[in-house]
Amino acid sequence: MFMPNDVYLIFQKRVRVLWSNRQGIVWIDIDDERALPEIAPRSEFEHLMAKGELQVIKDPYLNISMKPAEQGSRAEEVQQRAWKAIEPMVMQEPEVYQRSERGKLLAQVLKESGSTKQTIYRWLRRYWQLGMCKNALTARYDLCGGLGKTKTPGSKKLGAPRTTTPGIGINVDDQVKALFRVAIEKCLLHEGEYEFDYAYNQVLIAFGVPIPCKSEDLLNVPTERQFKYFYEKEYSPIEITRKRKGEVNYLKDFRPVLGTSTAEVAGPGSRYQIDATIADVYLVSEQNREKIIGRPTFYLVVDVFSRAIVGMYVGLENPSWVSAMEALANAMTDKVDYCAEFGIAINEDDWPMSGLPEAIIGDRGELLGRHIEVLSQSFNVNIENTPPYRADWKGIVERYFRSLQVKMKPFVEGYVTGNAIGKKRHGDDYRQDGIHTLREFTQMMIKIVLHYNNEHVISTYDPDPDIPPELPFNPATLWNWGIEYRTGRLRRPSEALVKVNLLPHTTASVTEHGLKIFGCYYTCKEAIDWGWFEGNYRGPKTVTVAYDLFSSNLIYIRPSNSYADYIEASLTQRSRAFRDLTIWEVWERNNVRASAAATSKLKKRAGSVNLVHDLEQIAKRSKAAQPKQQTMTKAEKVKGISDNKRQERQYQRTKKAAQERGQKETDSANVIPLHQPQQERKSFKLPSRLKDVLKEEHNDDEN
Repeated sequence: MFMPNDVYLIFQKRVRVLWSNRQGIVWIDIDDERALPEIAPRSEFEHLMAKGELQVIKDPYLNISMKPAEQGSRAEEVQQRAWKAIEPMVMQEPEVYQRSERGKLLAQVLKESGSTKQTIYRWLRRYWQLGMCKNALTARYDLCGGLGKTKTPGSKKLGAPRTTTPGIGINVDDQVKALFRVAIEKCLLHEGEYEFDYAYNQVLIAFGVPIPCKSEDLLNVPTERQFKYFYEKEYSPIEITRKRKGEVNYLKDFRPVLGTSTAEVAGPGSRYQIDATIADVYLVSEQNREKIIGRPTFYLVVDVFSRAIVGMYVGLENPSWVSAMEALANAMTDKVDYCAEFGIAINEDDWPMSGLPEAIIGDRGELLGRHIEVLSQSFNVNIENTPPYRADWKGIVERYFRSLQVKMKPFVEGYVTGNAIGKKRHGDDYRQDGIHTLREFTQMMIKIVLHYNNEHVISTYDPDPDIPPELPFNPATLWNWGIEYRTGRLRRPSEALVKVNLLPHTTASVTEHGLKIFGCYYTCKEAIDWGWFEGNYRGPKTVTVAYDLFSSNLIYIRPSNSYADYIEASLTQRSRAFRDLTIWEVWERNNVRASAAATSKLKKRAGSVNLVHDLEQIAKRSKAAQPKQQTMTKAEKVKGISDNKRQERQYQRTKKAAQERGQKETDSANVIPLHQPQQERKSFKLPSRLKDVLKEEHNDDEN
């Protein structure tokens, strides 16, 4: 404590310790231009230190004492002369700090050096105040002139006069600077990346150069050199790049990349990266190989620590949370059954990567929503989303897409090339070359992933210090080593539980026919026992369910807020038409039905309009047929209803019989019988129910 050259702050004064012993301390004020060494009792410094009024601070002149003078420079000459003069004095400690002894030493120095007293004291102060070393005596030429300071223009032209270009030129005042800034911000600091020459022409136009411009009009205008000097002085290269390339492109392509993904993880399962791409190959249909079905979607889930591919998805769904959930579910479950679905037999050691990670990083559109919140809240998986256009945050998985597709390129037909289709004569249409089905392409990708995980060696892997140097940087090897020696964060919950909770959720209606969702009805034993479908049910009318987009046969009822509870419900016989369909097919069928219903509704409305019109016409004709003058009173009309009905009935019978005879005569005239029918004998047998046939109907007046 209180060592020579230590700097302290005491009562807003900065002091440097020059010498100390058990009794006293010699110090000097480093900011006072006329300061000299002073002596204080050591106990006083210790007392101030205990009270907190004396604080150790950083040496403000450290950059001077640690910077040697340039060899052979004028500053070095001044330093050597000053040191040669004061060296005999400063080496005499502590005598030089005592006024009487210092006077004797000073007289000897003045006699030998030939310098003045003022010069010697100036050198001594610089030596004591700036760090007590030879470098403190270096001439401070950095304080000379106006380096970095803006000159104030006056009536005289600043800078060197012109020698070849005619004219005197002008100074760059505040008005010209304003023109420069406008031109720079509109032309040079713009994503259009305009040329410097274009920006300078805009400056000249704004300055008032006449159009058309002549050579003599450019004698007293801001020069291109002045404009460029202002541009490079006022705007840093980083600022220029950010503005010209855009913030997103700067962060993606131009920012310094000093970190590494591996340094941010502790071991396997610390962080997974997930991303998707459209594979560079055209596939054909399994049902008809002559039909081209386009390019499949390819998802990868990669462990950052081991670089192992822990999950994948190959399908025809567009990149979305649906296919992302399929890839995540694959990453968290056993791969033996998955490979067996495609006829590939593996052992668990061939692809041992399974389980829930500590964190997952992916795109915002795929890792947002309720289905991903389950991972965050219940399974304690940290969800990290990349900003827009920042694919470099998932650099590992992004690079794998290229690596894996290069592996398959020699063995597939219909591979997408860089040539535009139909742009050149006799050019090949690679879409026509596709021969692989989705299943065959998936088999290829599984084989490539297995080879990569077990055989590939990562040449650019940056290991941590504790990883053995003899350990090969192979994904499977790194995974197994990390599982054994590094981290226990990887978890393996129930596969069914993970699958159900990753499925999309919606609300189903409780009806008397079952749980209704997407026009389908479902039931289960528990719902029947709870009386959900009874006519007198008074409970909640809706319930949360999870559904599998790839199968409409089952849904999963969530009876409580716990993510661990779920009940399977199956289709009822009422919805047997939807059995073994995907949810997409259910939606499509519902759309067809809705379209047909809409058409029927329009047809019904048209028929209703026509009916109204027809009824109105009949009513009008009936009204027009009424006699204009009434011959019967109201009482007579009511009294004769029964007789009127009997007469009208007889009239209708006679009329109908006449119509039938006329129809028979018409039919007989058109038919020539080949055999004459035998004449039927008349029967005199009366009907057994003659009385009932001839029975008169009740009067309409009778009740």
